[in-house]
Amino acid sequence: MTDPDREPPARRPAAALAANVSSLAEDAWNRLDFRRRLVLAGVALRQGVRRVRGSAIPLVIAALAAWIAYFVSHNLLGHPTPFFAPVAAWICLGFTYNRVPRKVLEIGAGAAIGVGLGEVILGTLGAGGWQLAIGLLVGALVARLLDRGDLFTIQTGVNAMVVIGMGTMGSQMTGAGPSRLIDALVGAGVAVALPGDVRSRPRRYVSSMLAELATVFSMLAEGLRVGNRERLRDAHAQLRGAEQILGDADTVWKSSAQIIAVNPAMWRHRPQIDELGRQLELSNRAMHTAEMLLRQSRGVVDEWGPDPDAAGLMDDVAAVLNALAGSVRHWHPPWLARTRAKDLAADCAPHLAQPEEWRHSALLSVLRSMAIDLLQLTGLSRDQARYYLPGTGTDVSSLSVRGDEESGVWGTDEPLVVDDLPDSERHDAADERRD
Repeated sequence: MTDPDREPPARRPAAALAANVSSLAEDAWNRLDFRRRLVLAGVALRQGVRRVRGSAIPLVIAALAAWIAYFVSHNLLGHPTPFFAPVAAWICLGFTYNRVPRKVLEIGAGAAIGVGLGEVILGTLGAGGWQLAIGLLVGALVARLLDRGDLFTIQTGVNAMVVIGMGTMGSQMTGAGPSRLIDALVGAGVAVALPGDVRSRPRRYVSSMLAELATVFSMLAEGLRVGNRERLRDAHAQLRGAEQILGDADTVWKSSAQIIAVNPAMWRHRPQIDELGRQLELSNRAMHTAEMLLRQSRGVVDEWGPDPDAAGLMDDVAAVLNALAGSVRHWHPPWLARTRAKDLAADCAPHLAQPEEWRHSALLSVLRSMAIDLLQLTGLSRDQARYYLPGTGTDVSSLSVRGDEESGVWGTDEPLVVDDLPDSERHDAADERRD
């Protein structure tokens, strides 16, 4: 670990206070720092590339669905200009694998009401700007009366305006209300018939978030290795970007969970979605732990300078997170990540801390919490994770909260019965298992 012969420089209270004030001033100034904005821009660019990769196949499917819907309405049903068929297919499918049954119903119902209302206004009041406005107003009010769905209201108003608007242009579709309704239903039906997967999108977001969090620790390691405070601030900006992805991942996960809840055909995917929710819960904890590590690292660099030993531990954290990201992305058991996390926990033993270097000891203490978070992310329960962390005491039973239970998908294959073992024997057993 750190060199025990190294002594901290003498500090007067006034000098320490001045250093703290200077640090706060620098932090305030760097909120507008262009360098940090570049870090955030890099996070956004990488996430954008991931979105393109993740949406490529769903977009191909949506384009294929639009063509099929048009073909069915035009060639099989004989509708001359089946505009609503491909539009409905695209709106139902969007650019993800998620297929929301409620959305499909809202599309169909909105098309029916909107088209019918548009035909009534077109036949009684004629076509024009004020008729179009009335169609939108009445359609939206009727939709709000019938259902709370935003998409339902939008579709009702849009379809009413489109029908009236086509009347102003003398479209050949005027008077073809039933055909338009059938076209919309054809598009929705084609969308439902095509394959969908509610797991891929949340899995991609969780994997991306873990990869960006790994980058935080790589930057943190670089800053500690050479005593570069600027690199530590880069890591802080990177953490902000990772937190944004975490929020997006949570939104995507909730959407997938809702789809599975109302679709019995997808109930078989519930264990995987539940595990992704567990990953998000634990990742949120890891984000808070990373925030504390950043603060402690800044103190280490300010008062002690470079700390290569701590940098090595941060690199180990990054390696665990990268292995986890790969496991989630390809959805295979995280055995490699678990092995690395166990090794990291062993390197966070209390006896490895130097009492005279309290800053390093504080950093090591927070790293112990991170080791627990990482072990749980690999599927272990909190009690099982504490088993691999030296110095946790002989009683492995602890207060559990949400996310502390063993993973239902990636749970450990090692039954642990260790309550009666002394602490030293318990961790000797852990070393034997690890070897």
